[in-house]
Amino acid sequence: MLKRILLFLLLVGAMQMSSATKIAVLSDIHALSPRLVEPESSAFEKYAAANMRMVKESTEIFTTAIAQLLEEHPDVVLVPGDLTNNGELLSHEWVVAQFEMLQRHGIKVLVVPGNHDINNPYAKAFHADHTTEAATITREEFRRLYEPFGYGAHSIGDSASLSYVAEPVDGLVVIGIDSNRDEENRLKSRGDSITTYHTAGRVKPATLQWIATQARQARAQGKRVVAMMHHHLVEHFDGEARMLHQYVVADWEEVRNTLLQAGVHVAFTGHLHITDIARDYNNGDSITVVATSSLSAYPFHYRIATIEGDCMHVDTRRVSAVPSNPALLADGKAHVEDAVAGLMTGMMDRGLQKIDRISKQYASAMVLPGGAELFTLLPRRQEILNLCKQHLLPSAQAAMVALYEGNEANHPQSEQLIANLEKGINQVLLAVLPIETSNFIHEFVQENLLPQVHNVIRSMLQDRNHCGTPQETIVNDHTATFPL
Repeated sequence: MLKRILLFLLLVGAMQMSSATKIAVLSDIHALSPRLVEPESSAFEKYAAANMRMVKESTEIFTTAIAQLLEEHPDVVLVPGDLTNNGELLSHEWVVAQFEMLQRHGIKVLVVPGNHDINNPYAKAFHADHTTEAATITREEFRRLYEPFGYGAHSIGDSASLSYVAEPVDGLVVIGIDSNRDEENRLKSRGDSITTYHTAGRVKPATLQWIATQARQARAQGKRVVAMMHHHLVEHFDGEARMLHQYVVADWEEVRNTLLQAGVHVAFTGHLHITDIARDYNNGDSITVVATSSLSAYPFHYRIATIEGDCMHVDTRRVSAVPSNPALLADGKAHVEDAVAGLMTGMMDRGLQKIDRISKQYASAMVLPGGAELFTLLPRRQEILNLCKQHLLPSAQAAMVALYEGNEANHPQSEQLIANLEKGINQVLLAVLPIETSNFIHEFVQENLLPQVHNVIRSMLQDRNHCGTPQETIVNDHTATFPL
């Protein structure tokens, strides 16, 4: 009798395992076709050195991930955008060939475009010591190239965008959401008078309503529904939509609410190259948004999500080495750290220019000694940059690595890192602010600015959404289980 019971339990377990659906998620592959790079190209070496991604290894990282997926053998692979380096036609064709290999092994692939993929004016070919423009693609060409991967006869397409609905596995509906503004890009190489490039995202109103209708219909039929889009659907740290507006989809709260009301509770995104899982709420309902880091940047993560019943479980995998670089992880981490100084310089310059504009705008209203001239900080650019590097650079490097890795709250030095960042920011501000207004300005900074900075840093490095509110949530970024 005991043997029969054990056999029955094993059979039930096997049935449950066989009914599970396994999804892999690769994001921001940023593959660059080898045909676009000449051997020993100094132009390419210069480009790769200035990039936070491991551009030279990008194709090897992708093929290594493909090999790992062939062993894991998910039912479907989702790719929420930025398949190519900068939308080069040759890179798209190379990526398509890799996806065809997965399809030949019985693994379905669904994609949506990212801001890098279509009408990109920065598509380049790298020669010995210079670059030339490379052919890019239009939206219609994207639809044609990726017909087997979401845009063919087995899906329902939105007439207003490159969004679609597909059912790669019986009972599982995937909504691919086109959140890009590449239609607004302009390319002189195609005869336009100017060149423009948009990284920010939005979902067209007609598309949003179409998505909601498709989701409701799927739910009414008893099917599970997941969404994917390139841009962040919700804030992954407090203030993200204000500080990094180009990474969070426009009118994100309306988009979130519409998806929730239509029965969508899980979405996969990319774009910011961080490993993070955020949970957001509206009227007591919740949506879990899984952001996956760039496959071609440290720590080279991708996701495996398993659906059983009405729950999804997410695990995180990585590519640790490639044939040409066994030390990929260490080199990738160093690459991120090296890039932080440049990012800091760019952020500081934008901040100084904004302060300069505001000070001139309100000069007539100032009654402080010296007026607006006190806040004209641009002439002190190098001094301020040196202060930032002195007081903030090591902590900023550690914070960037922690954000890329995910699970910042579990970082053994999280609390110390927060303290170091806050101390460094305070030291820079006190050194930069004009002596003539020290009491007034320092009081304002202490009472208004620094508490906001504190909340943002805590939200980032303690992995908190809605920090300090009744809806404060901490979700494990690497492994999590949540309802569909």
